[in-house]
Amino acid sequence: MTDLDEARKKLKLSQQRIFPQHMQEFGMELTVNEGIFSPIDFHSSRWLTENFPSVVGKSILEIGCGFGLPGLYLAKQGALSLVACDINPAAVANTLENAARNSIQNVEVIESDIFSNISPCRKFDVIFWNYPSVFAPDDYKYRDNLERGAIDPGYKLLNRFLSEGTEFLTESGRILLGFASDGRDDLLSEIVAVNDLASVLVGSGTYLDVNKTYRLFSIRKRT
Repeated sequence: MTDLDEARKKLKLSQQRIFPQHMQEFGMELTVNEGIFSPIDFHSSRWLTENFPSVVGKSILEIGCGFGLPGLYLAKQGALSLVACDINPAAVANTLENAARNSIQNVEVIESDIFSNISPCRKFDVIFWNYPSVFAPDDYKYRDNLERGAIDPGYKLLNRFLSEGTEFLTESGRILLGFASDGRDDLLSEIVAVNDLASVLVGSGTYLDVNKTYRLFSIRKRT
């Protein structure tokens, strides 16, 4: 079974649970609705929340917010502001619901295909994406919105993200990319090089998955 087949199987099984799911995570009361990645089945959001660098006093843009982790936690823990976005309108609604439930007010949640609805005038200290690193052929067709959060055909989304992302950073800002060990490191390195970027691994570790390492890369323009 290929990585793509395994991902599709896991996505299907994850939606056979009872929704909405209610949980306490990182001092917050959270709900995960149907059609959204749950930390019960997908552990990267927990690992990233536990290992994210300090963002106290910084403005954050989170791509692919899902149900709100880690963005809402960072907003609650001292970030200046959070703009959380997702291409899936169900995820936008879910993050808004969790922000309201936990009285987190320094957050704006919008529907956006990566940077499509982000004003070019806005600049952020940190742009973060827990990237959907499962590789598929260029002509792969998504079955549903959930697959958009796990699969990137031809890594075209990653190329868009890294080629456009630095235009939305402050002078000292950086991109933080969640990129698991089952992703295509060769293609990540190629895209970083083509866009004249520099990438540094700032954290890695395992969670409940025995065959996967979660990693966080800091990416900036070369100086």
